[in-house]
Amino acid sequence: MYESKFKMFRNLCIVAISVITLIAIIISSDKKKNEVISVGFSAQLTGRQAELGVQERNGAQLAIEKANNDRGINGHMLSLIVHDDLGIPQEAKNADKELIREGVVAIIGHATTAQTLAGIDEANKAKVIMMGPTVSTPKLSGIDDYFFRIHPSFEKSSQNFAKYIFENKGIKHIAVIFDKDNLAYSQTYSDIFSDKFKALGGEVTDILDFSSVAQPDFSKFISELQKSKAEGVLIVASDMDTALIAQRARLMNWSNPMFSSPWAQTKTLIDKGGQAVEGMIIEQAYDLENDSENFVEFKSKYRARFGNDPSFGAAYSYESTMVLIEAIKKSYRTNLSLKDALLEIHDFKGLTDNLSFDKFGDIQRNSYLSSIKNGKFIRIAKLNTVESGGE
Repeated sequence: MYESKFKMFRNLCIVAISVITLIAIIISSDKKKNEVISVGFSAQLTGRQAELGVQERNGAQLAIEKANNDRGINGHMLSLIVHDDLGIPQEAKNADKELIREGVVAIIGHATTAQTLAGIDEANKAKVIMMGPTVSTPKLSGIDDYFFRIHPSFEKSSQNFAKYIFENKGIKHIAVIFDKDNLAYSQTYSDIFSDKFKALGGEVTDILDFSSVAQPDFSKFISELQKSKAEGVLIVASDMDTALIAQRARLMNWSNPMFSSPWAQTKTLIDKGGQAVEGMIIEQAYDLENDSENFVEFKSKYRARFGNDPSFGAAYSYESTMVLIEAIKKSYRTNLSLKDALLEIHDFKGLTDNLSFDKFGDIQRNSYLSSIKNGKFIRIAKLNTVESGGE
């Protein structure tokens, strides 16, 4: 009798333990299923140079919303955790540390080179992917680390731009003005451009630098251009500063052609520059007039969501986030690390072309020229049609 009761009690205990274990597994499974995949974003979102960062945040947000509307990844929703790096390298470093502490699987950012260089050490130490939508300095090329980018290096495109100005525009003497606060981008771009221009037989009459943080009076720069034999000027600066330089040049009756690096290509350049930037020619890796279905749909959805047209920053940030989401899906399916999953992505269908990373997370894309006409960016040339410098 006693033995029979003991067996019954033991069986009941086993059943109870099994039920509790099963419930725990179900709860755990449901909890995991409901876990949110956090993606970080960091760029300058406030201040006079915030337009590019705001556009990039919007592009990333649109991609996250699209993924969630498609039921996320394996039932997991995604969230975008946003930090403002204030356009200051130390703040970028702090933002990335905080995002990593918050458990993000990757960081979209930063908008500019100086902030990226400050934050990349944190990403590498934590083995967290940093996806740069618009960072194009060759200083980050060919390195086996956790930095990937959608925007190609400007090493070739800046040389092709110099060739275009020298041969197509007939300019033999040019000046360069650059913002030294983003030195790894602006001085590197200026140096590569200038070296190529001189190799073609041209003369770089002046190389003038300024600090955007100091908000200088650009009159003295225009005075220098007026005294020199410069037939044009290349400006390597943000949209706001490029617009202010153009405004000052036209107010001081310096009417020679002006050219800009891709950094300035936002609506702010046109809004703040007005008539002063009409005719300015800008180098970029973004085909403004592409009529592919993906790109047309993206522009329509962006306008509906944010009430304005997307810039190259918005488009590249959207692509950065979409390709990252694809890699996260692949990582879930295969148990590959996120880095390895990204490296295995080839011919991903972007907004205007197919995207593939090389073994260092770098990318090759076409380059274009646009000109500002009647307050709009109009594509005027494809830089790849100009022979690549002969190196």
